[in-house]
Amino acid sequence: MSPCLSVVMPVYNEAATVMQVLHRVLATPYTREVIVVDDASTDGTADILRTVDDARVRVLSQPRNFGKGAALRRGFDAVTSPFVLIQDADLEYDPEEYGTLLGPLLDGRADVVYGSRFYVSEARRVLYFWHSLGNRALTTVSNAFTNLNLSDMETCYKAFRREVIESIDLREDRFGIEPEFTAKIARGGWRVYEVGIGYSGRTYEEGKKIGWRDGVRAMYCVVRYSPVAQRLKERLYAVPRLDPSGAAEIDEELGVTLDALEGAPRYADWIIEQMAPHVSGRILEIGAGLGTMTGRLAGLGKVVASEPSVGLAARLRERYSDSADVEVICADAVEAAGHGPFDAAVAVNVLEHIDDDVGALRALRSCLRPGGTVALWVPAYEALFSDFDRRVGHHRRYRLSTLAARIDEAGLELVDARYVHGPGAVAWFLYATMRGGTPTASPLTRLYDRAAIPVIRRKEARWPARFGQSVLCVARRPDAVDMP
Repeated sequence: MSPCLSVVMPVYNEAATVMQVLHRVLATPYTREVIVVDDASTDGTADILRTVDDARVRVLSQPRNFGKGAALRRGFDAVTSPFVLIQDADLEYDPEEYGTLLGPLLDGRADVVYGSRFYVSEARRVLYFWHSLGNRALTTVSNAFTNLNLSDMETCYKAFRREVIESIDLREDRFGIEPEFTAKIARGGWRVYEVGIGYSGRTYEEGKKIGWRDGVRAMYCVVRYSPVAQRLKERLYAVPRLDPSGAAEIDEELGVTLDALEGAPRYADWIIEQMAPHVSGRILEIGAGLGTMTGRLAGLGKVVASEPSVGLAARLRERYSDSADVEVICADAVEAAGHGPFDAAVAVNVLEHIDDDVGALRALRSCLRPGGTVALWVPAYEALFSDFDRRVGHHRRYRLSTLAARIDEAGLELVDARYVHGPGAVAWFLYATMRGGTPTASPLTRLYDRAAIPVIRRKEARWPARFGQSVLCVARRPDAVDMP
């Protein structure tokens, strides 16, 4: 049997077991490569992984702890073998089971194989009743929504053809990736098999991490990613390919939005306040629009304000014609990069409008001096995507983990990333996503800016938001020689 398997192993604080598991994985005749993704461990796991000397092992490091789902997504992007399998870095699952899991794949019967902990004919460790009951309840509800008859949806051991994972857009950062994966497998019509496996569960004292909150989130994900919910979401919020008339509609809506945001000075001040520690010197501003941020950035250094719209660029030149600290150019992100080098680049509510966001980030990296920074402010959470997002030309909204992955792909190093404006996320969901309202309507914007932003600003300065309407991200170009 020639090696045919890529094993993706997410790792977080598993110093006691990771090398033992890795040796077991490499000992199987099926393993061709192991993609280990260290999810910002703090117990010495990263140091242990640096000692691995095997050409089959590739170690990737997350810039911060995003969760198992985010680690798996990053690992999936790196696999090259015909078949892929998920392996936890503890001793609960035995790599000697790989042959059993791969059987239905190798003989062509299956596209996906689940290893069920409940189909066992051998000794198994007896542990928590409520965990077992919770797993069975989640599996039952998942089956009701997907019309599959699995016995163990939450199992770690899932093996599949590489084409399967390449066809699925996974989004969950933590343990919610299990029901999400299952729902999207069902929706894709892939052939699913299940085989019995052994299971040596561990206690919380031994390092078990999943908790009741993850169970609640998993139940939410069962419903959210069900085929019915996805069809409804696509009908309501799909982003169509726009013809020229659609593009004109976006330009008009975006112009109204830019005018409205001019009337939110406290919000603009707050954005620049958070970027200021990382931005100075010669600064490139991408998508300057009406110049709402331009004047504020000019207080931090010399600004080259780029704007691809000819009309808006003309208005910018008129507005800052008397400023020695502002130079206006009519250019998109790639074209503006040719005016470097810069000490910093800033994009406020711009990256989500760019189809090739990684290409734009690479262009910004190329125009920065070594050690230079990119400061980004982008809309958060796909679940908040609304008809308003579509009307103003948003291609996407971002999670911390997805933005961090794009930063890494562009050859930049993450310095800081966090959610901002927590109450705004709730307001956006209720008013824009659910009601279909226009959140930047001028009277509403001015009222919110005057009454709410000062309070939120003070609160989040002391207690950073755990979720938010936007993501603030700062990255730097490495000091080393630029990537090709």
